Amino acid sequence: STSTPKSSDHFSISNLISRFRSRHRRSTAPPKDARPPLQTSPLPLVLSENQQTLGRLGWTVVTFPQPQPAAQTQEVRSPSPSILTPTAPEHVAPGTHPLQQASADLFAASQAFFNLPDEEKEKWKTRLGSEEGWSKIPGEKEFITLRTLAYTPDVLKGPANRYWDLMGAYLDTCLSRINGTLAILDGEDQGLRAFVGSCRRLGEKEEDKTATMLRLFRYESWEEKVVAEPHADLGLLSIVVGDVPGLEVWNGKQFFPIEKNYINPSATLLGGRQLERLSNYRYPAGGHRVVSYGRPKAGPTPASAPSSLSPESQPPKYRFSIVFVLRAYEPAIVNSDLLETEITGKWKAPVKGVTAGKMYDEIRRAHFNINTDLKEREEQRRKLAA
Repeated sequence: STSTPKSSDHFSISNLISRFRSRHRRSTAPPKDARPPLQTSPLPLVLSENQQTLGRLGWTVVTFPQPQPAAQTQEVRSPSPSILTPTAPEHVAPGTHPLQQASADLFAASQAFFNLPDEEKEKWKTRLGSEEGWSKIPGEKEFITLRTLAYTPDVLKGPANRYWDLMGAYLDTCLSRINGTLAILDGEDQGLRAFVGSCRRLGEKEEDKTATMLRLFRYESWEEKVVAEPHADLGLLSIVVGDVPGLEVWNGKQFFPIEKNYINPSATLLGGRQLERLSNYRYPAGGHRVVSYGRPKAGPTPASAPSSLSPESQPPKYRFSIVFVLRAYEPAIVNSDLLETEITGKWKAPVKGVTAGKMYDEIRRAHFNINTDLKEREEQRRKLAA
């Protein structure tokens, strides 16, 4: 069984915000939103003191329950049994949480893939821009984007498929809870969940491909620098797990090194620009960047990574991360009338009969892609500024 989370044992976003506000007084108050507050509908695996942050800042912390010492073992109800396995018991089983274990397994497989010679990885070279396959930006990072099992290296297939199944179910549950906060009808094909569709599963064949993706990153060296520029993801929800700290989130005033403050294994949940739009801007897109802090010191990591990645035993040369990006199912039709409540307020520009894919294209064209090479990024910036 798992121990009941205590505030003193975990990173509290509310305490961070309180400390920050005491140091930085606003010169002018932000405009007040006249719409009713979000309703209470707790996100699974998110501590009570961190529940409001996704709707306020566009990000929050997912805390994996930890096993109790044997002498203290007792049954504790799972916050959301359905995200564990299709036949999950009513109580949390002893041992590592399935999402944490899936992360560790995928980290191990990811390291094995990135350790292959470039000639071998070239077999999985990028196609569809940076939207699928392996890519390398010298001096910055290399990554592989998975969209189907058909274009997934064998070493990654099993762990990636398991991770996608669990994380897809978890984020679907999160959208159900977000429906609740917005007073939107909730069902598998209602509200925001209507945009999940077959994205819940990693498709086997090319024709099963969806907009959703799983990205595995290896950021280069321990040189102190920014390795992923400030941006917000374009989809509905993203979740990030790193083997060592590096992710920083925007708190409205500055970037905050969130992973440095994790005490127990955790992940970072981010709202994307599709969620921002479909919630009529009640949920902001979470700004973030990735930073290399130099060689890490001994201490806890954000998630349970393989021992071979542990700074204490064998300091790694790279930072590894797993990013699951849930994007709206492209054929789904957007009808703002079905997403409009007193809490969301009226859409200034109602949308009817437009596919989620077309809406995504409009969002994408308004932002540059941080996962292209530097020259192409600068060209995208120039066009957007024109």
